[in-house]
Amino acid sequence: MKTKAVHIITGIFICVLLHLFNISPGCSQTLAKQNLSQIIAKLNTQNDSLSIEKLYLQTDKPTYLAGDTLWFKAYLLNASFLTYSNKSAVLYLELSNDSNRLIQRVMVPVNGGMASGYIGLDADMTQGGYTLTGYTNWMRNFDESYLFKKHFYVGTNAGSEWLINYNAHLIKDSSKDKIEMGLKITQFDKAPVGLREMQLSISDGKRTLFKDKAETSLDGALKLSFDLPDKADSKNISLVVHDLRKSQGSRKISIPVILNRPEKVDLQFMPEGGKLVAGQQTNIAFKALNEDGYGAAVSGKIYNNKQQEITSFTATHSGMGVFSLVPENAEIYTARIQLPDGKYQTYQLPSVESSGITLNVNNRFKSDSCDITLTPTPDIVAADKTYYLVGMARNVVCWGALVKFNKGPFQFTLNKQVFPSGIVRLILMNENKVGLNERMFYNGRDDQLNIQLESDKSEYRQRDSISLNIKVTDNHGEPIQGSFSLAVTDNGQVKTDSIAERSLVSHMLLTSDLKGNVEGPGYYDDAAIHPEKWQHLNHLLMAQGWAGYDWSQLFKPVKPLVYPAEEEFLIKGKVTNAFNKPVAKSAITLFSKNPLLVLESITDDNGNFIFKGIAPIDTPAYFISAKNKRGKSFNVGIEMDEFKAPVFSPITNSIVPWFVNIDTGTYLAVNNRVALKKEQLRVTGGNLLKEVVINAKKVVKGSKNLNGPGGADIIIDEGQLKKAGRTTLGDLLRKNVKGFGIRVSKTGETYYSVYTTLLHLVIDGVNTEFFISPETPRYQYLKDIFDYYDAEEIKGIEVMVSGKYQMNYTSTYLKPLDVPWDHSFIEVTTRGGKGPFLKKSVGTYLYKPMPFITSKEFYSPKYTAGNITDMSDIRSTIYWTPNIITDKDGKATIGFYAADNPGTYTVIVEGADLQGHLGVKRKRITVKRCQNCPPPAIAP
Repeated sequence: MKTKAVHIITGIFICVLLHLFNISPGCSQTLAKQNLSQIIAKLNTQNDSLSIEKLYLQTDKPTYLAGDTLWFKAYLLNASFLTYSNKSAVLYLELSNDSNRLIQRVMVPVNGGMASGYIGLDADMTQGGYTLTGYTNWMRNFDESYLFKKHFYVGTNAGSEWLINYNAHLIKDSSKDKIEMGLKITQFDKAPVGLREMQLSISDGKRTLFKDKAETSLDGALKLSFDLPDKADSKNISLVVHDLRKSQGSRKISIPVILNRPEKVDLQFMPEGGKLVAGQQTNIAFKALNEDGYGAAVSGKIYNNKQQEITSFTATHSGMGVFSLVPENAEIYTARIQLPDGKYQTYQLPSVESSGITLNVNNRFKSDSCDITLTPTPDIVAADKTYYLVGMARNVVCWGALVKFNKGPFQFTLNKQVFPSGIVRLILMNENKVGLNERMFYNGRDDQLNIQLESDKSEYRQRDSISLNIKVTDNHGEPIQGSFSLAVTDNGQVKTDSIAERSLVSHMLLTSDLKGNVEGPGYYDDAAIHPEKWQHLNHLLMAQGWAGYDWSQLFKPVKPLVYPAEEEFLIKGKVTNAFNKPVAKSAITLFSKNPLLVLESITDDNGNFIFKGIAPIDTPAYFISAKNKRGKSFNVGIEMDEFKAPVFSPITNSIVPWFVNIDTGTYLAVNNRVALKKEQLRVTGGNLLKEVVINAKKVVKGSKNLNGPGGADIIIDEGQLKKAGRTTLGDLLRKNVKGFGIRVSKTGETYYSVYTTLLHLVIDGVNTEFFISPETPRYQYLKDIFDYYDAEEIKGIEVMVSGKYQMNYTSTYLKPLDVPWDHSFIEVTTRGGKGPFLKKSVGTYLYKPMPFITSKEFYSPKYTAGNITDMSDIRSTIYWTPNIITDKDGKATIGFYAADNPGTYTVIVEGADLQGHLGVKRKRITVKRCQNCPPPAIAP
């Protein structure tokens, strides 16, 4: 084995080493070096121009209750150097449910790559899985994998929940899959929900697979069976249990049905370097996934086309593993795993290529170097061509080499110190710059921040003052100034899992560069000091590594990027005349009452205008006026550059609710939380009463409803609309009006309806059908209106379906021969009150952009010595602070007070020095019961 490094080129950030392997001196060597330099320059120049951003959000806890506040700190970093991103100053956050329906969308101002804020979770949120998605406008130019997504669960009042235990069994019947399920439903106190009529339905998110009514037995048990269609989406099957007793409201419980059929295991094989080449020993990684998307513990054997056993394989962690094989030319290899019923499932390995190169990396444990082996087939050796091997980290070329195989296989030792911490990608290309092989390995340089977290006492009492001293140093012990965020949670109410949760370090250095979901990312945090985890990390990179470049497009002209970077918040628009032509040199005035702001501008030659220097506020509203060259506004209109919302892929893995197949530990924890809440209500004077629904008549102010304001079957009032934010009118109706939808008549005409009635839309007392031109389909015109208006522009919506309320509308708007009960009406009252005039406001525009979330201080009570502990303070998040700045000595001190619930607190600190180094630290704090304090709440 030999290592030959002959040329070193230094750069601003890292070194690029040009190695020359088996290259004879002369013209060919010079040309080859120039080609390699071209490749490196092209890749790095392209990377600089893209300035890809990475985003991480630390939240105060991993799960929430409806009515909680979600606190967050955002770290927006340059993907290559992990310094703060200077590209974007506006961050978008979206909260959506597991049906991919948007709940909230907000903007957050970013300063120096840092942002913080909060999202209030409505008290009436439906419990279930939710996804927090974060992105900048610039990030939308790239693959969706660059976005930050956090999937979490939101629960509700646990004391009133049912507990459901279920099991599902698969039965093969006439080549069909038949599912038999057994359920047992109990109250939270374990009393059976017996002799209760239930409606049960099974769906896969697209269609209903089964629906029936059944009564629970005395002990709360139910049984059902149904056929599972071949094309059913097994990953999204759910059971809905609906209590049909009217006296109990409309209790519905949705349960994801996890089948995990052994014969449906998804087993894939990935040869190291990308290819199986005849005659060359190759390591083959594999990954097996159950139907729920998590790793399957599989084992099996590999056979050739003569059904001879070649080798065996066994998953070692999260369904992944590696085995070795020397493939033969023209051979077809299959893997076989045995199923519980004794049958076998067969999977085919990638085809064997007769010509090619294998790329093997031995990334040694606790070593500054790794061994690289490149093995060509004889025809490649005989061809005597030059190849280019480059090493990239964070999309930057750190190392490059020229390789020739005129002497056969080549082995060398690669110094990992030329790469930064994180994932390294080796790419082998031919003379035409076509990628042949790729291999990822992890470089753990132990150069991240060392965070020391010390408390002023070994243990505390309830409502004690707690002081935490933070000291941050680099790997040489030198003090570090940086920005950090800290969360303290009560373990008795919040379950934190260091294995399941990713951190700032694992996200930036590992998971954000891998394809698909990384199961248990925290498991790999200390892989550099555990040989078994180090091996599992290598398996992960072989199984889930993905190519970041389309090599065929590399040397073609760069396509223009669609979404510009937002270096500040801008208000943009265009002024046009009555003929839709741009109005140049038009005077534009922007006015805001809160805060008081008056800005003036002039349109350019294309009628465009921009207002800059506007401070972010949480409820923005701007009045914009435009005038023509004569100072008149009667013949000019304003079109605003509105934010066009993206549509992202939904999270595919469902979160199983806590009350389904609950284990003893989880039940005790939830029971303790319920008891704490009861005790808090008792000492604070709260009453635990049965829910009482008060149906007060809703009234829409300013409505032109022909029945008078409030004269409707369904009313969506201003309070509901404020919660909806920028939800479109169409989405509002779909969510709140049962039976609203699109139908097709027998003649093939598409129309909007409520149930089977033809829908008519009236806005501010004006019938929208008056404006429908003969060339425009009625359905399309209404769709434009439903997509155009959003909740912030509407004061109220009234729906008239029954004869009691539709009579005045049918007599006013319908033709004499129309059948009245075949029609329904929706009256929309807008804030402008000017009727269904879309697109432009003449001369003026009330612009209400998406709200900004600005930072506010987390409320933390302050107690004096001797303060009485009465169990009224049961915070689950004990403390949250997003903006800890260490001083020149790398130090900071944080103080807060313990709450009333004794037990253990978990402290998590994350942060960065904004110079490429990251850090995470966890610590536990013990809080004991103080003397002479009331006894703890005891769950019944």
